Amino acid sequence: MKHVIFSGIQPSGQLHIGNYFGAIRSWLDLQKQPGTTCIFAIVDYHALTEGPDPKELEQRIFDTTVDFLAAGLNPQKSTIMLQSLVPEHTDLAWILNCVTPISWLERVPTFKEKAAQFKNNLNMGLMDYPILMAADILLYNATLVPVGLDQLPHLELAREIARSFNARYGKTFVEPADRITPTPKIMSLTDPTKKMSKSLGIKAYIALSDEPAVIEKKIASLPTATGNEATIIQELLKSTKEIHEEFKDITASKTADRQITTEADLNALRKKLGDAKYRTFMALYNFYMLLYIFASAHDRRRFLDELQKGTAQFSVYKKLLSNRIATYPPFVAFRKKRAELVRNPKQVEKTLRDGSARARRHAIRNLTIIKKKIGLA
Repeated sequence: MKHVIFSGIQPSGQLHIGNYFGAIRSWLDLQKQPGTTCIFAIVDYHALTEGPDPKELEQRIFDTTVDFLAAGLNPQKSTIMLQSLVPEHTDLAWILNCVTPISWLERVPTFKEKAAQFKNNLNMGLMDYPILMAADILLYNATLVPVGLDQLPHLELAREIARSFNARYGKTFVEPADRITPTPKIMSLTDPTKKMSKSLGIKAYIALSDEPAVIEKKIASLPTATGNEATIIQELLKSTKEIHEEFKDITASKTADRQITTEADLNALRKKLGDAKYRTFMALYNFYMLLYIFASAHDRRRFLDELQKGTAQFSVYKKLLSNRIATYPPFVAFRKKRAELVRNPKQVEKTLRDGSARARRHAIRNLTIIKKKIGLA
């Protein structure tokens, strides 16, 4: 089956390793598939909900575009676009607003989280964010959307909106399927209970452009376990899907009722352990997830064996981890390519304008059909 892929990232500046494994690597695989139409967007209208400084936002858009290209997104194979250069996105968002009950938006869990995070800037955009995301996807009749677990409620809402519109006006929208990234979510380097994000400060993430010395310094300060954490270690062994899949002999007698596969599983674990132990668990969990991505199976096995015995020296494994991240071949190539791109800003900007123009041609055609359906032709 041929797919139309749509996915987007807010322009928060230079991309970090969470962006790479949570989205970009999946995008690179998708753009290689024959017959697949890929549209990858920098969703700058979404970024306005946080009230960024205009000059800073402009720089972030440029940095994100550079990083898209340096990571390997190919404008000859994929459409790389800027949301604000395709006004049909906001046109469709208004139309979808008018067929979406307020109650559907109120139940989206991310709105509650954003409301707590932006108490001094609780704007309508934060609530309406999922409607614009639905418009981004439905405008291109996307059949497949690569998303992280935290974005699944937004995608399900997009499907509900598509069904509601189709029931009222006739078959118009495709209900997009999700594609969950196989890589575990990477947490903040400073607060392991939160997803890696630049909003948590420069020490909280590893940028794809970080040099080896910077990576080593950030990993060195990564929180881990302290003292006798036997209960938490056993919870890590029995609850972590990645450990179960690879080292069944370690975990065979410790099978959990439920392994960590969703956000709900983490919330249940938090209630079980309490906040303090949960924070330590997440520090261990995040550290192992980084080893899972970058280290060899032998090194991971040795780490788990020593962790159970209480002999693990985290400084040794931090050194190993920082070296593996710094020398990870895609990141080495990224740093080289990025240095070339920043020396040619006009070509970067042209790539984004050309991709947006191409996306807009599709958007205009599809929005014309949509408007006819609702009587606005």
